[in-house]
Amino acid sequence: MTKSCSNALYLPSMGNLSTLSISMATVARSLTGARLHGINCNQLLRSCGIDPALQNSPQTRIPAKQFIELCRRTSGRLDDEQYGLLERKQRIGSYQSIATNAVHGKTLGEAMNRFTSVSNLFDNSLHLYCVHKGQKASIRIMRRTGMQLRDSFAIDITLMILHRFASWLINERIALQLVKLDYQAPQLHEHEYLFYGASVVNGADYSGIEFDTAYLDRLVVQTELTLANYFHDAPANLYLPFEESGQYTQHIRRYFDKLPKDEFAQSSLSAYCATLRISSDSLRRRLKQEGSSWQGIRNSVRREHAIKLLASSDNSIEKIAFLIGYTEAAPFIRAFRKWTGATPLQFRKSLQRQAKPY
Repeated sequence: MTKSCSNALYLPSMGNLSTLSISMATVARSLTGARLHGINCNQLLRSCGIDPALQNSPQTRIPAKQFIELCRRTSGRLDDEQYGLLERKQRIGSYQSIATNAVHGKTLGEAMNRFTSVSNLFDNSLHLYCVHKGQKASIRIMRRTGMQLRDSFAIDITLMILHRFASWLINERIALQLVKLDYQAPQLHEHEYLFYGASVVNGADYSGIEFDTAYLDRLVVQTELTLANYFHDAPANLYLPFEESGQYTQHIRRYFDKLPKDEFAQSSLSAYCATLRISSDSLRRRLKQEGSSWQGIRNSVRREHAIKLLASSDNSIEKIAFLIGYTEAAPFIRAFRKWTGATPLQFRKSLQRQAKPY
């Protein structure tokens, strides 16, 4: 039987890049390998329009577009898809070779077994393996004894690749139940919001992603032909957050997008459910199945609106708070810090600083 596939729903529009930012702390982690391999990182940063002086401000944020371009250039200079972070180079094209083998799996479980088995043939710093017991499945990473791992950012990259590629294979966002990291991750919003979209446990015995075993039985709907398109935008598809793809999730997002600003603060799950003639518990269950939640969608819309207003208007912080449904600035500032790792004022200043010539 020939596989067929529609556009991958879980992948976001590239236009969403304009609302995303990356901390300089993450930039520094990504450059660890390049620096140790003798690359002039200041020159590399300038080539992407990033002021090298920002390296002294780890909380400062830069546009995601610039970070993605930096990743491309770092990978190209080193001929290494893992940015010089492993014992040996992961030469450009390695992941596509691994994925080409995996895409021929009939089910996701078979495909990911192929992915991990072929990855391990490269005999590099990280060993991948699949585990499933009862209703819980996981794809795990162990560090190989005696092999260098120059920065744990390599673990984040690998886990993101596993999660996003697996979701793409079945054309369905895989809702992660938990992410485990075998190191103490920096206190940045990137991990829970942007990288994984799930709760993260630090200092575990191994690194891995956990999800419902039922996903392993999903049929692979992609082919070698669609695989070429998937890699066309790499590595951008690693750092873009998942698009909300479920029917109920999309409906709620459209509802929030169209809601008058003065009604946003009063919007409630129960009122929304009344319009659909569905119980709140039933909607919560369906959203959970789609890997989202009422509050998560609400926060996502608020975050995007806030970032756009901070970047494109001269409105005060108090005014922006009101425009996205807050009655006071203080709770907005706390929420924004949780979403992005910076206060609204810090975020706006970092954008203004980035816009200045150097």
